[in-house]
Amino acid sequence: MKLHLLRHAKTNPHSATGLDFDRELLPRGYEQIAELKNFLKEHPIDPKIILCSSAMRTCQTLAELQDLWPEASILFIDELYLAEKEAILKLICAQNCSDELLVVGHNDGLSDLAMNLAHPPHALKTCGFISMDFPFESSAYISQDTGSILAKFRVL
Repeated sequence: MKLHLLRHAKTNPHSATGLDFDRELLPRGYEQIAELKNFLKEHPIDPKIILCSSAMRTCQTLAELQDLWPEASILFIDELYLAEKEAILKLICAQNCSDELLVVGHNDGLSDLAMNLAHPPHALKTCGFISMDFPFESSAYISQDTGSILAKFRVL
């Protein structure tokens, strides 16, 4: 079972509404996504299910990558917005997915989860990505220290 975690790309520190939830990507964020796309050409993934925070910045990040996985089922989940690692893991396990799964979300929860699931520890900067493999047939069994890192991407 493969799990992929992606932190949203670089965003504006403010939004037109004043709400953090509505912050949009900066031009640098779109550049980061282009760099990630090049990485994913060399390290392709094939998620069948994508869990994405419903915040503006995560939706915009996924929209730029969505053409890579045209047949993936996408679930926009309010609870992923600024979720802690336990909440993210609970959502992953609840999918009971035997195929590849991608989560698009936020820090600190995503980095905390990545560091909890596989070693060596790996914090996710903006547009950071990590791909992990687990010795289970279902995402329902993913737990602490059971993953191995397959690939990681970090924009400098």
